[in-house]
Amino acid sequence: MSPAIIRLAVRSLLGRARVLVLAAMALALVGLAVAIRLAPTGALDPAGAPLDLVRTFGIGIVVPVVTLIGTTTLLTSEIDDGSIIYLLSKPLPRWVIVASKMLVILGSSLVFAVVPMALAALLMVGTDGGLWWSALVGGTTSAVAYTGAFTLLAIMVKRSVTGCLLYWLVWEALLTTVLRPAQYLSARAYGGSVTHAAMGLEAHPAAWFAVVAAVVVLVAGAALAGWRLARVTISEV
Repeated sequence: MSPAIIRLAVRSLLGRARVLVLAAMALALVGLAVAIRLAPTGALDPAGAPLDLVRTFGIGIVVPVVTLIGTTTLLTSEIDDGSIIYLLSKPLPRWVIVASKMLVILGSSLVFAVVPMALAALLMVGTDGGLWWSALVGGTTSAVAYTGAFTLLAIMVKRSVTGCLLYWLVWEALLTTVLRPAQYLSARAYGGSVTHAAMGLEAHPAAWFAVVAAVVVLVAGAALAGWRLARVTISEV
């Protein structure tokens, strides 16, 4: 890891108008949680509407959107406008550049998506059912997988923003909901599985598989993206 690249990445992500979008996603989660809590429906079942909010809106929308914003800010935009040439000209291993930026991307996902999701769970049902903890570990699992997948797409695919959106909207949001086997290759399903298992509910795929697969996606994404970036010459940027 390079502390200098990490500092620059954090400054780039938080010093732009994009941070307002990130904050808006977090506030949307909390706002919906407050609305559910104040709705005149009596006592809330942690496995009911609160779990639906965490799984469908939190893991299904907020986590990938926040991760995508971080990826496009720190990788895609720098490749497209050529500013990444500054880093490529430095005597740094290319994998260090990728890993440092991935750390910031994952960190932004945890701060602006996963932690607000756990807070939303606490606002809705407190500590009942362990939903807040389930949201924390499930959201983290999903964020890890999305960081690896989006980073790889950002480096390997020419129109990376389109590629990331197609992956999320077509594969994650559509195909994995109608094709059960596809959930074994889904960042969204990994997060949902761990969330369910942490609450003692039925999980598919198995929670252990989801955690291992998420880590594999992260490591593989970093390795392949670093390998691809190492073969990019300054004249190609």
